[in-house]
Amino acid sequence: MKTARISALFGSALALTLGGNPTPAGHAPDPLPSWADGKAKQSIVAFVTRVTTPGSRDFVPVAQRIAVFDNDGTLWCEQPLPVQLYFVLDRVKALAPEHPEWQTTEPYASVLKGDLKGVAAGGERGLMELIMATHTGMTTDEFDRIVKDWIATARHPQTGKRYTDMVYQPMLEVLAYLRANGFKNFIVSGGGIEFMRAWAEQVYGIPPEQIVGSSVKTQFAMRDSQPVLIRLPELNFNDDRDGKPVGINQHIGRRPIAAFGNSRGDQEMLEYTQGGGGARFMLLVLHDDATREYAYGPARGLPDAKLGAFPPALDDLAKRKGWTVVSMKNDWKQVFRAEQSSVIAIDILLEPDATMLKQAQANNTRLLKVYPKGFALDAAHRPHITLLQCFVRTADLDKVYAAAQRVVAAAGVNGIKLEAFKFYYAPTGATGVAGISARPTPQIIKLQADIIAAVKPFMLESATIGAFTAPHDDPATDAAMIKYVATFVPNMTGEHFNPHVSTGVAPRAYLDSMLAEPFTPFSFSPADAAVYQLGPFGTAARKLKELGLKP
Repeated sequence: MKTARISALFGSALALTLGGNPTPAGHAPDPLPSWADGKAKQSIVAFVTRVTTPGSRDFVPVAQRIAVFDNDGTLWCEQPLPVQLYFVLDRVKALAPEHPEWQTTEPYASVLKGDLKGVAAGGERGLMELIMATHTGMTTDEFDRIVKDWIATARHPQTGKRYTDMVYQPMLEVLAYLRANGFKNFIVSGGGIEFMRAWAEQVYGIPPEQIVGSSVKTQFAMRDSQPVLIRLPELNFNDDRDGKPVGINQHIGRRPIAAFGNSRGDQEMLEYTQGGGGARFMLLVLHDDATREYAYGPARGLPDAKLGAFPPALDDLAKRKGWTVVSMKNDWKQVFRAEQSSVIAIDILLEPDATMLKQAQANNTRLLKVYPKGFALDAAHRPHITLLQCFVRTADLDKVYAAAQRVVAAAGVNGIKLEAFKFYYAPTGATGVAGISARPTPQIIKLQADIIAAVKPFMLESATIGAFTAPHDDPATDAAMIKYVATFVPNMTGEHFNPHVSTGVAPRAYLDSMLAEPFTPFSFSPADAAVYQLGPFGTAARKLKELGLKP
């Protein structure tokens, strides 16, 4: 998601383009709307402001902005059992016909009878046996498909909601807020690393390579002349408690500057984060809302919990160390996100190579010197060339990915040569959003046309603002954005296609003079392609899928 500053500027351009009223520059939407105004919310905003403000003594370069999040109980519901345990129980039932001996063998017999107390009686050893029986003996790709098929339909036994709809809206906003400010978010969880990798990118916008978790051993093998990795029934790493800092060091290689958890299992991760120099931020979620979710501690007189406990000693430690403790009951205006819309707004785009990135960065630096209120090209503002914006059904996303992937692979996108030949800008009142235009060659026009043709069977005429990652501040801008995406194909493709990379913002008088300067053409190529969910003002807000073109 873009920063509020560029969102406002781009909103002005969008409104002017569509004939609507421009969004006033500087009118920044609340990045954490589901958080009640109070110390918890203020502490998050204050920390982000301190570490991202150039010239601040606490300023942290983008490369060092690492945030780590526990998953169960921090990003989504973990009661009455962690989600992965429900996956284990369902897998035992699915595999039972192949194992008639399980009917009389514990802990399987208790699972098949629905006797959770009997399952619990088996202790950690019994649970590990169930995990190994249901998580191993297949390839990593086969396991990934099993998890994806399960998570797509599985529902919480008490609420009836899909587990992926029982993620915490306030924490989704924190993830987006940090991402928009140049942070790289990682999940560091005691849950299975391959279990989370199957769905975390679509749910949280966190890609597989940014997942740290517990794992089983794997072994390379050849199956039907194809190289695969086989999951073995042996624990490789337990990423819980003091294992979390070890996992962070092994997988990330940088000490985080922000850490988020909810239980005793996260204590060492927060301590390790705080142990570094400079500004640090540590947060714990306290589940004290029995009405909207669950109440458990046993800190502050709350009921005890066998899994995900928040003991009084952890509460005392948080107070001594100055950690933020979030009351779900008092600090969150909304707990769960709204059920995922059946329709989603997407942007299929190209990510340019180092040549274009260098030129775009140089122009961005120049524009920032004359207009510091503009935006910087960084991890939160990745340069790209949009090929298609449209609405599709969420249930069709995998088909859309596959269709787009076939097109870009067949087109040999990495080998496409594009020529950047001029600067351009879109007016936004007294300022303009500038960019570098590439010639609309027959090759890239055909690529766009082929993408449209491949995705057309899944495209919908329109949608509600729920298809985007978040709404705007006013219904008029919502309507303008919906119209823009709905009419993208007739208005922004073919002879109207302007392949370009946005580079910054500056006063229009300055941009007019810049456009009058000689422009030295240069060649570049796409480095990769990806699918994003669109956010407010048409930003590429949440990466859904890399199309895997990088060599």
